[in-house]
Amino acid sequence: MKFGEIIFYLVVALISLYIVSKYIKLFFLPSESEIEYQRKLEESLKDEFIIDPETGAKLTLEQAQSGHWIAHDNEFKTVPENEIEKLLTEEQKSIEKSKNYFRESKEYRKHKLTEEEILTLEKTKILSKYDSWGYSDCFRLEFSEDLIFLPIVEIEDKTPTYYSNNYIETQIMYWLKFDFDMGHYYLREKLKIEKIFDLIKKDDDLQLKNYESFTIRKSNNIIKIIKILEKFETQERIEIEFMDNYLFVKNERLVTLEEIIRLESLIKSIKS
Repeated sequence: MKFGEIIFYLVVALISLYIVSKYIKLFFLPSESEIEYQRKLEESLKDEFIIDPETGAKLTLEQAQSGHWIAHDNEFKTVPENEIEKLLTEEQKSIEKSKNYFRESKEYRKHKLTEEEILTLEKTKILSKYDSWGYSDCFRLEFSEDLIFLPIVEIEDKTPTYYSNNYIETQIMYWLKFDFDMGHYYLREKLKIEKIFDLIKKDDDLQLKNYESFTIRKSNNIIKIIKILEKFETQERIEIEFMDNYLFVKNERLVTLEEIIRLESLIKSIKS
C-alpha cells in the first residue's frame, strides 16, 4: 500500500472516530439542560421543607406527616421566591408565581369548588371540548360571587406512538355571575377558513371581530350581551361563553402574571 493511501485511510478513520464520538455525546451524554434539571432536583431533595400545594404553606417534613399545623399561622402563606427558583421548569415557576399573586392580594380569598359548581363547569363548551380537565387552585373575589381558577386542560395525542405526546397546560379562567338570563353562546377565535366564509356571508348571532360565535340557546337579553362583548374587541387568544346567568372567560395559553393582569383588567371593566 502506498504512503498516500495510508494517509488517506488514516484521515478517513480519524473523521469516522470524530463523527462516532459526536453521536455518542448526542445520544448517551446528558445535555446542559438535563444537567441543570438534575442539579435542581438534587437541590430540592436536600431541602428539609416541602410546600403544601393547596395553601402554599412551607412545612417541615414532620408537620406534613403528622397533619398538625395551622395554615393561617404559618408565615409562608405564599411560596417564597427562593423556593420558586428551585422548581424544575419555567412552566412550574410561572404557575407558582401566578398563584402567589392571588394569595398575596386582598381582593381574593381561597375557595374550593363545590360538586354543584363542578357540574356546571362540565356543561360549558370551553372545558367539555377537552379530553379531560381539572383545576389546581380557585379564588373568590372579595364581596362577590365571581370566581377565578386555574384549569389544567389536556388534549390526548391520538397518534399511535410509544411515547405519549399529550397537550397539558395550566391556564386561567374567570366565572362571572349576572342577574339576567344570557341564553347560551360560545365564542372562540376564527379559523382561517371561517374568516374566508365570513367575507361572503356573516351569519353569527353575535358579531365580534376575529371571533366565531356558536348559538346553543338564544337569549332575550341580546342587547346586554352585545354591550359586554364590546369589551372584548381588542382581546386575543381567549374563549368566551355565556350560559344561563354566567359569563365564562378563559385564555388559551399558559397562565402568567402578564395574562392575569390582562384578563383582570378586562373583567374589572365588564363588572364596573
